[in-house]
Amino acid sequence: MSRKIPQSVWLDTDIGDDTDDILALSLICASPELRLAGVSTVLGETENRARVARTLLVSTARARDRIRVAAGCGQPLPGKITPDLWPNGPVNRPWMAQLPCARPASRLPRAPAQHGVERLAALLRRHPGETIPIGIGPMTNLATLLLREPALQAAIPRLALMAGEFKRPMAEWNVRCDPLAMACLTESGLPIDFLPWDIGMKCTVRPAQLARLFAARSPTGRLLSRAIRLWQKAKSKPGRLEHPHLYDPMAVAMVSHPEWFEWRRGRVQVSFAPRTFARTQF
Repeated sequence: MSRKIPQSVWLDTDIGDDTDDILALSLICASPELRLAGVSTVLGETENRARVARTLLVSTARARDRIRVAAGCGQPLPGKITPDLWPNGPVNRPWMAQLPCARPASRLPRAPAQHGVERLAALLRRHPGETIPIGIGPMTNLATLLLREPALQAAIPRLALMAGEFKRPMAEWNVRCDPLAMACLTESGLPIDFLPWDIGMKCTVRPAQLARLFAARSPTGRLLSRAIRLWQKAKSKPGRLEHPHLYDPMAVAMVSHPEWFEWRRGRVQVSFAPRTFARTQF
């Protein structure tokens, strides 16, 4: 019986704010169905976000020596979008609650000299058609890749994105942070698997599961426990302790186990009309 070759994936992430990014990266490292080809960071302090990701990767024996995390785009794509069109005002970059988890750069493997977009482009040129980019942050890096090197679109088998919301009238965070980037992807013609926002309302870590994680003694378990506690301290309200929602890990599962999901096929568009600005329409 032949052994199935792991699917190569590239993770594009705004790790450091919510817990789901760091859990998604952990899930890739723990999944025999997947092989992590690279990581790029997006939104704001991309170098600090890269340190959080690199800190996690050095705690896992599987990924320690192979993966270098590249900082990507910190600013959204330029455009003529006026601030008064933003629902609830312009996007404010979130405070990186998990940054205290990150080791100093001097105690981590050397960061690559290449920008995250350039590093992904180099991978796609070397191994066309093999790697699925998984986008779990604003889509600035992925859109920049297509805008700079349109020919590389043929080297991407499909995109797997945690983005959009198709049931509620809302602008989902990853779209809202850079709607022009998302529009570039939806208009590209690339096959895209969307995981909508409401999945995180259904898939949440339960208290008993969290207790087992907090009892873990492995380096990765201790790091994840600290990251979640830092997030809880920043996120929880008096009398209510927040538990991690699994938005981004489910985007990883969407690639490793597509049979777990029900699928609908259609065309997705990003609205730029004032009343529905940055909403995804199916």
